[in-house]
Amino acid sequence: MEEQTVQELLSLQEMDVTMQQLRSERRSLEAELEEFEQRRAAWSAGESEQLGRIDETALEVRKAERKVQAGRATVRRLQERAKSLQRTRDIQAAKKELETALGNLDEAETALLEGMQSHDRARIRQEEIEGQHAEAREEVEVRSAEIQARLDEIDAELDRLKGRRGATADRIDDDVRSEYDRVRGGRTAQALAPVVDGVCGHCFTAIPLQRQAEIRAGRKLVVCEGCGVILHAGQ
Repeated sequence: MEEQTVQELLSLQEMDVTMQQLRSERRSLEAELEEFEQRRAAWSAGESEQLGRIDETALEVRKAERKVQAGRATVRRLQERAKSLQRTRDIQAAKKELETALGNLDEAETALLEGMQSHDRARIRQEEIEGQHAEAREEVEVRSAEIQARLDEIDAELDRLKGRRGATADRIDDDVRSEYDRVRGGRTAQALAPVVDGVCGHCFTAIPLQRQAEIRAGRKLVVCEGCGVILHAGQ
């Protein structure tokens, strides 16, 4: 190959490698953004779950309050009724009934206290969760903004390189460019390698003297029999 073609191919390869790196970085950054979305969803789910727990405990408190109110009304009613009783048997029966009502009231008041404590704990936990998530969300938003800015830079750089690559590719012979694309699309990302001390600069396979002469003459495209890259004379 002529020296000018070699230089154009090397320039093409440099741009292709850079674009490949940029696309790889872009995929990595997009994966990070996706992870952030998953974390946001998990935070929202956790907060919703805790809010549900607050609602549950609030409902338990209201039920317990109604039981306490009903229990107190029952105790007052039994106490008032006991005042009008005169016969010993009736008084003893009323006393027993009142003791049962007082026991039920005590259980209801204990349940109410426990429910109120559970509700308070749920609200405190919600505040803790929201505080933790607020700090984490701030960090995520800052990083997301940084990522988006970098993605914009990558897109702009890729657009610029695509334009340059197209102009460079147009200056290369179609057959040579097709061979270059074939090599890069194979098992190696490196499409060109120099001949160094009689061996391929990519896989170190020895190059026969006749083929070395063909490479130096630059009249035809020569590929390495070992790794398939396009060989050039180097500097």
